[in-house]
Amino acid sequence: MGGGRPKQFLELFGKPILAHSIEALSQVPFLSAIFMVVPEDFIESARSIALELTPGGPPINIVAGGAERQDSVYNGIKCLPPECGWVMIHDGVRPFASAELISSIHDGAKKTGASIAAVCATDTVKRVRDGAVRETLVRDEIWLVQTPQVFRKDIILAAYQEAIRLGWSGTDDASFVERIGVPVTIVPGEKTNIKVTTPDDLEWAKYFLSRGAGEGARCG
Repeated sequence: MGGGRPKQFLELFGKPILAHSIEALSQVPFLSAIFMVVPEDFIESARSIALELTPGGPPINIVAGGAERQDSVYNGIKCLPPECGWVMIHDGVRPFASAELISSIHDGAKKTGASIAAVCATDTVKRVRDGAVRETLVRDEIWLVQTPQVFRKDIILAAYQEAIRLGWSGTDDASFVERIGVPVTIVPGEKTNIKVTTPDDLEWAKYFLSRGAGEGARCG
């Protein structure tokens, strides 16, 4: 929807969506640094965003991304300092994660070494192939996954290394951790923690901000 411009650089209330997402992460006191992973052609744009953010937050490092999302995440992981013990991975187009949610995911990860946010499905979910329903899934077992996701550094690094070795692909980071046998803790997400991927999402985000971006509606 960006007309050739990555979605995270589209403007939302006068500043890029990515800036809102970084500000959300900057609310929590336990993050020691932020690594902003962006397409190589937009590194200068990312630097401009970092310079315009309110001073006092964690330092921001700019990292060139890769061909796919998982390549970009791995590039970011490889840039983490040796003393880093925990990794929080967040989509650049999720600008409304609350400080409470971020802290809850961090706390959840302490149980198993891995934690994700997710909201329970409220609609009936069906598996469809070739335009026809193949199966109705058990709705109580379906959760819609969000970010941030938090992992012990050694776990997420090992998961990515195994994914590269075996050629795995995945749409979220926890899927790689699951495949190496590490249990992933679920933390109730927020329905307002949307991923801005369509023009309708962008319009909702504008409406949400115009209403004052109130407390996130959580799913327990």
